[in-house]
Amino acid sequence: MMKIAQLDGSTIGDIAECTALYPNTSFPKSGPDAEWLTLNECAEVVTFLAFNASTQKNESVTPYLSGGKVYTRRVTDMTDAEKAAVVTANNAKAAAKNRAQRDALLSESDWMVIKSQETSTTLDADWATYRQALRDITAHSSWPNLTSGDWPSAP
Repeated sequence: MMKIAQLDGSTIGDIAECTALYPNTSFPKSGPDAEWLTLNECAEVVTFLAFNASTQKNESVTPYLSGGKVYTRRVTDMTDAEKAAVVTANNAKAAAKNRAQRDALLSESDWMVIKSQETSTTLDADWATYRQALRDITAHSSWPNLTSGDWPSAP
């Protein structure tokens, strides 16, 4: 349900869902319309603003009135240090995900190593090359931001 703010001129009063502020009023699912808001000295509350998470931040602010709406958030550009921190965090997540995938792929091919040890034979060169490529994936030029084409194919 829609959040609204009670207004006293340009002063912002209580902010809550419309049904909480006006429990004896029946509202459509979309909330009160513009006419109702005007007649009852209320304004729609904007609680989210779209932003680019790699270059901007969406931060909580003291509610303010602008263009007939009350805003509880604002979008500001990140500093270079904040942008670098986002890149570092994203790279760490990608690296952890890719290491887990690499480990799973190595585990899936462990049976070839066990088979060669049990039969006292040499591991097939294609399998040895594949497994080494998996272990070396962290040295790939795209690491940690790999695409499906960056991964070696199992023989």
